[in-house]
Amino acid sequence: MAGQTITKPRGDKTQRYVFYLGIILAAIAAIVVFVAVNSSDSGTSSGGDVAVVVAQQDIAAQSRITSDMLKVEFVSSDQASADAFTSRSQLVDRVVTQDVAAGTQILPATVSDFAGDGLAFKVEPGTRGISVEVREVVTAGGNIKPGDQVDVVGLFQVDSVEAANHLLTQLGTPYSVAEPQVAAPTAAEGEEEAPDQFVLTVTLLQNVKVLGLAQTLTPTSGGGTVAEELEETDTEPRAATATLQLVPGQAQMITTADEHGVLRMDVRAPGDAEIVEVQPTLVVVK
Repeated sequence: MAGQTITKPRGDKTQRYVFYLGIILAAIAAIVVFVAVNSSDSGTSSGGDVAVVVAQQDIAAQSRITSDMLKVEFVSSDQASADAFTSRSQLVDRVVTQDVAAGTQILPATVSDFAGDGLAFKVEPGTRGISVEVREVVTAGGNIKPGDQVDVVGLFQVDSVEAANHLLTQLGTPYSVAEPQVAAPTAAEGEEEAPDQFVLTVTLLQNVKVLGLAQTLTPTSGGGTVAEELEETDTEPRAATATLQLVPGQAQMITTADEHGVLRMDVRAPGDAEIVEVQPTLVVVK
């Protein structure tokens, strides 16, 4: 057997080389894919072109921008505006301040400064968001939440039936009230009877949406009559600023009511959109 050389098999080593090469190639492929994905939304192309965000479609003024309204294009540096956005994520949820034609580069001058989900985005077209003060005692113990549907009731102190009916007309309601029944005079002989005071209670709005509810810190009342509650603003129950979604006519009416009376809210059950007839009431208070 002299002169013979024993050679070890090389199969194991070759398999290891193939395994390591596969890992390296996979890593390179992952890097290439990562770069390609990122360069599709921002950055520059390998040819030196610049990425700019352009309108995918015509965008009307005051529209909230969504990702599908935009696309990224690569243009030469002399065609790209110096202020152009380079990534769609920079523009999503902003509002365009003027009409933008399809294919136009999006610039800071044509969009709002900030993105977000503020109150303006919650108001449906054709309606307005208006804030009024309501008593916490009617907000179901503070449990009314944005998104709930409510009725709004107003309480107004008036000095006569004529004044009550005049106010109902001013508020745009089709109702009127009559002289309420009152108890016999109780003043002692020789004493002058105090003039009657009236409280008018009116259902002003039905099935309106609460957009927001923020409490204000005011003292809690120790009780008393409705008339006293209306007069003693320093001892009123804690109030809340409710923002309601209303059509313009409703917004105007509720502004008047908020200025001259006390507003309360009744929460509705989910799905209950029925508008019912509710006659105003007029009661005598001393």
